[in-house]
Amino acid sequence: MFRGQFIHKISGTGRISVPSKFRDNLKKKYKTNHLILSTFENSIICYPLPEWNKLEDKIAKLPQFKKETVEFERYLIGNAHESEIDSEGRIMVPGILRKKFNINNSAIFVGMLSRFELWSEKDWKKDSANSFKKFQESREVIDEI
Repeated sequence: MFRGQFIHKISGTGRISVPSKFRDNLKKKYKTNHLILSTFENSIICYPLPEWNKLEDKIAKLPQFKKETVEFERYLIGNAHESEIDSEGRIMVPGILRKKFNINNSAIFVGMLSRFELWSEKDWKKDSANSFKKFQESREVIDEI
């Protein structure tokens, strides 16, 4: 599982070191060093390839010509990029994603169980300012499950 928050520097060419705990999880649980990066709300969402394949299987079962399906696919699948962890533990974050989410000098990795997010520090600080309130509101929903 991916847990915790980690701040890492990103190079001018878009290379960033994946937290070692995340790399270990990818190796042990998923037996891969391939990730799919895509857009999700205010951050880049990063899926291990096997988890992404499960998601694509679900999406493929949706009604192909339904407007909501097309919009969903266009946003999530249309912005997806494959990235491989190199020998130094880094991934390449495509320029189009760095630009969209204003990720320049550093980024924050946020663990999300079977996936993780990549945020600009500025946007993470802004979003997390309200996170406790959001947590309080959402925990009731979780309790009902």
